Amino acid sequence: MRSSTQTPRGGSRARFNPRTTQKDIALAAGVSQAAVSLVINKAETPSVPEATRARILKLAGEMGYQPHHPARMLRRARTMALACVVPDITNPFYPGLVRGVQSVAAPAGYDVLMFDTDGREDGEARALSWLLQGRADGVVGTFFHLRVPQLATLAGQSVPIVRLESRLKPRGDLPIDSVYIDNAEASAAMTRYLIASGHRRIAMILAEVGPSRQRALGYAAVMREAGLVPDVVTDSRYSEESGARAMSEILARGPDRPTAVFGANDMLAIGAMVCARGAGLSIPGDIAIVGFDDIPAANLLGLTTVRQPEFDLGALAARTLLERLQPGGLKPRGQSRELKFEIVKRSSV
Repeated sequence: MRSSTQTPRGGSRARFNPRTTQKDIALAAGVSQAAVSLVINKAETPSVPEATRARILKLAGEMGYQPHHPARMLRRARTMALACVVPDITNPFYPGLVRGVQSVAAPAGYDVLMFDTDGREDGEARALSWLLQGRADGVVGTFFHLRVPQLATLAGQSVPIVRLESRLKPRGDLPIDSVYIDNAEASAAMTRYLIASGHRRIAMILAEVGPSRQRALGYAAVMREAGLVPDVVTDSRYSEESGARAMSEILARGPDRPTAVFGANDMLAIGAMVCARGAGLSIPGDIAIVGFDDIPAANLLGLTTVRQPEFDLGALAARTLLERLQPGGLKPRGQSRELKFEIVKRSSV
C-alpha cells in the first residue's frame, strides 16, 4: 500500500505512516539506527556527515515517519530513574562509581539504569537515542566521544546531566555539570614522584580516547620542566591487552628502553606488568610501573597508582543531579565539582 496521496494538481505528498520506524529509515538509508535517531532528534555529531543527514531527513519525509509523541510526553513526567552511562563495566573502576550513584539515588526513591557504551561513539549515540525517549530524569555519564552539541540536545529536553572524568565546561548556559579529579595535576604528581625516585626515561601508555589526553598533558609538562623528553605510546583501549601490546613495543627498544612506565589507567599498567614479567624482568628492579585509578587488583599486585575516589565521584554526581531536579534547585548552571586524588605508593616503584 502506498504511503502517499494525490494532490489536486496531480502531485503526491507523504502522509503519516504509523508503521514506519527509525529502523526502516536506517535500512533504506544504509546507516545505523543510532545515526537516524541522532538526526531525527536534531542532535549534532561528527559521525553523521551532512550529506547523510540530508538523505535521512529526505527518506523520513518520503516514508511518512512521525516522531513518537507519547515518548516526548514522558519527558515532562518523572520516571524516578537516573541513567548512569559508563564506557566499560568490566573495568573494575566503574562498579564502584555506579555503587556511589546508587547510594544516593536509592534513599531518594530513584532507580539507577546503567548503559555500557563499550567506549565507542556508536555506543554513546545509542545511549543518547535511548535517553531522548524520556527514559530517565537525569544522567550521570562518562562520554568519550559526545561533546557539547550532543549533550545540549538532552539539556534542551530539561534532562540534567553530570559529566564524569572531565572538568571541561560547556559553552553557553546549559545545565551540564561536571564532577572530576584534576587528571592533569594527578598525572603531574605521579611523574614528579617517578623523577624523584631517580627515573629519567619515563614512558606513558595511553588509550585513544577519554581522560588519557588530560593525563598525558600533566605528564608531559613535568617531563619538559625537568628537561626530559616525553615518551608516549598509544594503544586502542583501557585494557590489559592494550597495556601488554604497548609494553611489548617499549621492551623491543632494547637497552635504551625506559626505566619506568606510567599506565594512563590501572588496566593498562597491569597489562604492562604481565608483559614485563613474561619477558623475565623484575618489578621494580628492572623496570618500574605505575597506574591510575587504584582498582582492587592494584593493591594485590603492589601497583603504585593514583587513587580516584570512584564511590565518592558517583555519590557526588548523584547528589548534584538530585539538587538539579528540585524546583528552583542548584544554581548557577554548569557547575564543576572537584574531588581530591592521592598517590598510593606500593612496591612497583
